[in-house]
Amino acid sequence: MIDLKKELTREMRDFWHQCRVRRGEKEFRRFVMEGYHNPNFLELHHYGNDYKGKIIYHIDAYGCSVGFFAEFLFTLIRLHFAAERGFLPYVDWGKEFLYYEAGGVDGVDNGFLYYFEPVSDVKDVYQAAYVLKANDDHIHDVQNQLNTHGYAVTEEYMEALTGMVRKYIHYNKKTLSYLEKGYADLVGDKKALAVHFRGTDYRRQYNNHPVFVTIEEQIEKVHELMETKGYEVVFLATDEQEAVETFRKEFGTALKAFEDTWRASGEDESVAYSHSDRKDHHYLLGLEVVRDQYMLTRCAGLVGGVSNLTLSARIMRKAWYEMEYEDLVIVDHDLCRNQRNFCDAKH
Repeated sequence: MIDLKKELTREMRDFWHQCRVRRGEKEFRRFVMEGYHNPNFLELHHYGNDYKGKIIYHIDAYGCSVGFFAEFLFTLIRLHFAAERGFLPYVDWGKEFLYYEAGGVDGVDNGFLYYFEPVSDVKDVYQAAYVLKANDDHIHDVQNQLNTHGYAVTEEYMEALTGMVRKYIHYNKKTLSYLEKGYADLVGDKKALAVHFRGTDYRRQYNNHPVFVTIEEQIEKVHELMETKGYEVVFLATDEQEAVETFRKEFGTALKAFEDTWRASGEDESVAYSHSDRKDHHYLLGLEVVRDQYMLTRCAGLVGGVSNLTLSARIMRKAWYEMEYEDLVIVDHDLCRNQRNFCDAKH
């Protein structure tokens, strides 16, 4: 029987010996000091014997109470990290995913697969011979490489993530049917201008989040385009019921918005953190925001502020339709600079 205490002592002695004799080597010092924070330091896990000859890159949910399309964009970044290195990706949005349902959906326990097709043929990462787990340092490595941080994105970043959508992202059949029906029922063959008004917790003005864009600013932009560009209807994606009512007063029957979308009323808390007795509430919140993304992606024009939803819609339009919007108006007032941190909020 192995004496673990003796083995650990020997390992520690060997480690300190290496530190003593190699202390003058710059690369060794960097290796020791950076350790796991170096994206090129890869720790492989061995679970089984499947997929030998391949490194499976396990992309779990980023978590931290981020919304659907923040989670989605982090996943695209990690897919880019994997693709550049020839790893085989496996996406598994589990309990840390804000829209996760404890009992699963249609027998599926992976939040990513609620909405999308698998990104590879990997069925069970815990039977794979060589597994690398995604971590934050991989995200930072890609962001630095593409000169992007937070909401301040570059064209290089947009192009890279467009490639990831084109290569890996496809709605599953159930989701696609739901999305196509929603578009046909609400917009049909009319020329539509999409609008995204982000309210609720955007009003809190968290540090390094976009400065809040008022509803009056967006209405002004929409009026300009409706009067000059021949749009027949306005589709509104919003998390606030009051915004629907305000837009309807302005645009009447030309205003189109889904009636079955869960929205906040008189609150500054994101609907993503809401609770309800409706069956599969968290899954449905995700499905509804995916439907908003699909509508924003397909409409001829887009008006919105800076958000992960509008960014994702733009990336997916380029990936799937290979065309720009006839009109694209992103109202950008820069980022908030204060001490009000999103991660400190109690959701």
